[in-house]
Amino acid sequence: MNFVLDTNAVSETVKPRPNTGLVAWHDAQDPAQLFITTITLAEVWHGFHGLKPEHPDFERIKLFASELSRKYRVLNFDTRAAAIWGELTAHSDGPLPLRDSFIAAIVRSRGFRIVTRDTAPFERMGCRVIDPWK
Repeated sequence: MNFVLDTNAVSETVKPRPNTGLVAWHDAQDPAQLFITTITLAEVWHGFHGLKPEHPDFERIKLFASELSRKYRVLNFDTRAAAIWGELTAHSDGPLPLRDSFIAAIVRSRGFRIVTRDTAPFERMGCRVIDPWK
């Protein structure tokens, strides 16, 4: 089974005191079945570029962002995801979080599961959700 790690799942793995449930789940998986999306890469880089160079974790976060695409296989927002995103947003009963909707479309286009702490938006978008924080 393949899993896409939401940005909060990827970030949790490098926190000084990460959630033990998420870490245990993550470490028990076959690394070949763990993916991230280009949207998560953008979110992590956005967070990094918002830091001042004197931030105590500046270099650590820069290294984390730089190594993500070597640690995980990266899925792009491609034509399959675009078609699903169009359907999701056209038939939604209200606004969807933009970045999460892009990630959800990528996840659904591959038939994968999403690993996240923020389950509600992904469930609303029809994703199969794993929440190891519970």
